Amino acid sequence: EAYEELVGTKQVATEIDGETAVLVRNKRSGQQRLVTERQMFVPHVDEEVLQVQKLIKLADYQGCIVRGRDGDDQFYYGANQEQRSFFLPPHSEMVELTWSRGRRRERRDLVLTKIDLRPYYMSFEFNTHTKDNVELILEGSFFWQIVDLPSMVRTTGDTTGDVCNHARSKFIEAVSRVSLQEFMQEFNKIAENVHRLDD
Repeated sequence: EAYEELVGTKQVATEIDGETAVLVRNKRSGQQRLVTERQMFVPHVDEEVLQVQKLIKLADYQGCIVRGRDGDDQFYYGANQEQRSFFLPPHSEMVELTWSRGRRRERRDLVLTKIDLRPYYMSFEFNTHTKDNVELILEGSFFWQIVDLPSMVRTTGDTTGDVCNHARSKFIEAVSRVSLQEFMQEFNKIAENVHRLDD
């Protein structure tokens, strides 16, 4: 009497629902597919589960960047109903941004995958000199906001560091043109001019 014996490892079933999907690779072809249909998913003999994904959710004020296998970036925004929740497509990854933090932006270790598009409050501190060579330590704060996420990604790898460095260079330039006495008397006007010239 002929019979077949099934040899192999036990396959674990994964429950797929609205919050969970499975990224599967075909061992023969190398093709990947994302399984999102609700079911108890068990891979076929020639398949392997690469990743169990949780649904990525964006708040109304958040954005994120998904990089595909070709290196192109897709931008997702929580304000867009069709983009506010999604699973990563095959061969894609969430882009991580690494920003600086601290009053002098001395530590570049703030890692983000979801970017807050609301206004940011930033405090800063830096050294500068007046035209009569008096060294000052300036402390202050300002608000800034990301208005064009794709442009930001193209132009900077450290948004907070670059925003702070830009403000610092403008202030250093303005303060270097005045004496200490002028600085003390005209600080608000100097700050207004820096802001106005930067608009």
